[in-house]
Amino acid sequence: MDHAVPAGRISIIAPTFNESGNVIPFIERTKAALRDADWEIIFVDDNSADGTAQKVFDYVVDDPRVRIITRLQDRGLARSSIQGMLSAKGDLLCVMDVDGQHDPEVVKEMVDRLQQGDFHIVSAARKLGDERQADALSPLRNTLSKVGNWLSSFVLGRRLVDPLTGFFIIRRETFLNVAPRLGDPGFKLLLDILYSHRELRHAEVPFDFGARLSGESKLDSYVIWKFVTFLLSKMTRGVLPASLISFLFVGGSGLFIHLAVLYTALALSVPFIAAQTVATLVAATSNFLLNNLLTFQDRRLRGWNKFWGYVKFLLVSSVGIIANVSAATIAYERLVHVVFLATLAGIAIDTVWKFVIASRFIWK
Repeated sequence: MDHAVPAGRISIIAPTFNESGNVIPFIERTKAALRDADWEIIFVDDNSADGTAQKVFDYVVDDPRVRIITRLQDRGLARSSIQGMLSAKGDLLCVMDVDGQHDPEVVKEMVDRLQQGDFHIVSAARKLGDERQADALSPLRNTLSKVGNWLSSFVLGRRLVDPLTGFFIIRRETFLNVAPRLGDPGFKLLLDILYSHRELRHAEVPFDFGARLSGESKLDSYVIWKFVTFLLSKMTRGVLPASLISFLFVGGSGLFIHLAVLYTALALSVPFIAAQTVATLVAATSNFLLNNLLTFQDRRLRGWNKFWGYVKFLLVSSVGIIANVSAATIAYERLVHVVFLATLAGIAIDTVWKFVIASRFIWK
């Protein structure tokens, strides 16, 4: 199918993390696909350990159409994509992966649809029900994508084929208008854009999702966790940020640990105030480790920083621990020894305090 030469420059935004084996084939495929267009490629690399950024730099040192941005802090797929889009010079901004799963030839189809239909944004939808996609999507990932797309469509209030795709093109002026509304962490950027600006005219173009050329998929349990908290945040219309929802879930797990330790200690005839103190410290340790792994994964503390972060967490939250024990003890004494209600009263105060401390002083 022939495609008209797009009017204006196309900026290809390619976020990368440990993709050294894929960047050069991606550059060559994009050059071939857009040979008749005015284009640029902006790689936004999250300080890859495999030399991705340097490989791009060495390969295109004499080609001003290809740039590389290296991010040392505040990393993440959506944040990298947003920075690349804000740094782009094109009239049309296209976000896509470099691992071979997004075909640059599809960019021209999306441009045609964008311009001929006068849309604000056009995305490439994976053919999730197509058996030919089996090499690119495992049965588990295919199922997860279908469930995620259904939940995303529910949150958006309209049925889309693939709102979770990471392959889309948007007009520059549209993006600049919607960018200030994008939430934190903006995990799935297309979904965030469509949710934040629901009046956007949007269309989908089906495409064959390719197999990864090299390297490993970034989909893991943390990505799924982040997606769930992101969706829940959107369902609260952003009143509860995703980080707070994650913190509350972690706190919920801490509640079970807290109660298990507390009732065990009470069964051993330990005085309530001592049992409550031990249970609070054990739950605090569990919460710190899980929040470091999940809630603040992009700012995860490691090595000695993790140890000192834990020490600081206990020190700065000591006020919360004291408030927890005090509130629980008072509630226990005045509520006729109702252990569960007394514990909830203490944990409620402790949780709010720890979230403020955690987000502002521990995982800064």
